Amino acid sequence: MRTPGPWHALIADLLAHPAVGETADHMHHGIPKADHLLRSVRYAWHIAGWLRADRVVCVRAALVHDIDSRLGTLRTHGAIAARWAAARGESPAVCHAITSHMYPLGPAPRTREAWVLVLADKAATLGDARQFVAGLFDGTSLATRRRLRASDPWLATRPARWHLRLRRRTR
Repeated sequence: MRTPGPWHALIADLLAHPAVGETADHMHHGIPKADHLLRSVRYAWHIAGWLRADRVVCVRAALVHDIDSRLGTLRTHGAIAARWAAARGESPAVCHAITSHMYPLGPAPRTREAWVLVLADKAATLGDARQFVAGLFDGTSLATRRRLRASDPWLATRPARWHLRLRRRTR
């Protein structure tokens, strides 16, 4: 496990929330969603410093920007996560950053902090791809996908995509 970074104290309450904890068992970009969220937090911390944005807003938004993302689409899941954050008392600045994190597919960011989250999420997605591809060489990616498919209740009710394609071909 990594040593907690300087952002840890800013998000400790969110890390203790059960919905955030269960992201370790959710698949996102072929890896555990918790990995993507924490990678987003690390990037948000650094980018916020470079752009002189409010680091508290940036890292809190980064940690929960994809909570309940499955309940929406690429365009709408930011609003769903922002409602989740607002219901837990997060500031309007955090909620706006979350809502606009999928720019240009979603609403345009209007604050420096929202731009930080847009950049951090895109950078984290590239890191997710690197993690997944590297895991293909040592077998960890496919093992992780199997583990997540078994532990994720949302995925357990859906057939694997290759099964869907195979069924379409045999009809």
